Amino acid sequence: MADNKQLGADILAAVGGKENVSNLAHCMTRLRFTLKDESKANDEQVKGTDGVLGLAKTGGQYQVIIGPKVPEVYSAIVSLGVAAGGSVDEDLSAEDKPKGKLTPKKVGENILNFLSGSVVPLIPVLITGALFKTVISVFGSTMLGLVADDSAFAFVCNQVYNAAFYFLPIIAGVSAAKYLKANPFLGALMGAILIEPNFVALSSATEQTMAYSVYGIPAPTLGYANTLIPSLLSVWAMSYVEKFFNKHLPEQIRTVFAPFFTFVVMLPVSLCALAPLGNYMGTGLATFLEWLGSTPLGFLAVTLIAATWPILVMTGMHVGLAAIALAQFAQTGQDTMVLMAANIQNFVATGVALAVWLRLKEPKQKNLALGYFITQFIGGVGEPLLYGVFLRYKRPWIGSIAGGAAAGLYGALTRTVLYAPTTGIFATLGFAGGSSMNFVNGIIGTVLGVVVAFVVTWFFGLSKDAIEGKM
Repeated sequence: MADNKQLGADILAAVGGKENVSNLAHCMTRLRFTLKDESKANDEQVKGTDGVLGLAKTGGQYQVIIGPKVPEVYSAIVSLGVAAGGSVDEDLSAEDKPKGKLTPKKVGENILNFLSGSVVPLIPVLITGALFKTVISVFGSTMLGLVADDSAFAFVCNQVYNAAFYFLPIIAGVSAAKYLKANPFLGALMGAILIEPNFVALSSATEQTMAYSVYGIPAPTLGYANTLIPSLLSVWAMSYVEKFFNKHLPEQIRTVFAPFFTFVVMLPVSLCALAPLGNYMGTGLATFLEWLGSTPLGFLAVTLIAATWPILVMTGMHVGLAAIALAQFAQTGQDTMVLMAANIQNFVATGVALAVWLRLKEPKQKNLALGYFITQFIGGVGEPLLYGVFLRYKRPWIGSIAGGAAAGLYGALTRTVLYAPTTGIFATLGFAGGSSMNFVNGIIGTVLGVVVAFVVTWFFGLSKDAIEGKM
């Protein structure tokens, strides 16, 4: 605790003292300062502070990378009189992001930010549902054969899985509305309309008993369960309509009629245009990625992503890729490219961390490396390792790239499928869910990546000065 207090005091002094701090929040690994005058912060002093892994300036925030002990350091700084902003998500909300000139590049960034900001919060739902499916796959007839497929236990596991994926339009509606600062309950209603039982029955009927339309406008009867994009597009439009009525309706009737008029407008916009468009986009994306994975280019893409995933994370390029992959995963319940490659790299990084920990001789750096290994292996939190080892010593990148490429190539050649996008110590369970051979290939690919990363890092990943603690 004393070390955390000293670290907090040192960081606060380096950013210009408490008088220069408007607000302080934190996420899993970073202190997020909102400074009154960023020029008063001494970047080199911050980065040189013992215990600081790195520095990033983004979203109007001055972010000091600490690692897993960030809550304790945050509390220490708050105790010194700094305004507390509490814990926040890793990504900034839509309103926190700086607004600039609208260019094609900016439009693309906004789309990816919206997709990421809406989809990433759904990861716990996707993981939970997928893991229940994984459990019954492991213990059911496809692998161990310990549980009958028609047992009550199998029924409950499938119930959780089906609920998580079937009702995604509702859950995504809540997430998108929160990101856009709209009413999340209206976002949920927008998603619920797409999977209303009578509409679902109409969309799944072999013969149409009625011509479906909204206010006389013909609308296709498509299935929107297990989809994300139709709900996301609809809620995006809904957020503007809701804001319009909230702004222009008299205060006395706003509470009742703003939501009502919002949906009067949104029903044809969603059901006749945006939801069908989203359905076609999602289906097209899933089909394209499935096709790409079967081509030589697909093999190269998986290998490249697995080899360079830590680099993508550091540059922020992983956000867009992961968001697209998660949207596709929600549509199909599986992944053979981006998420699979990232899952493998999760363990490849532990091979690098293990080799660095065993090779280092200087006690302090050796203990830090052990901490990085534990946080990566147990929790799948990679930032401490990235900033504390990869950037510090440079050469460990060689082991990470080699191990990731080997594992990614094996996964691509064997068409390994990921059924649950998990991280940390149980990440390999994500390969269970299909055939037994898929799980075996997932394990083999992971072990191959770890071994290659460990061996390459052991022999080539550290200089003599680094091992002796002279850098």
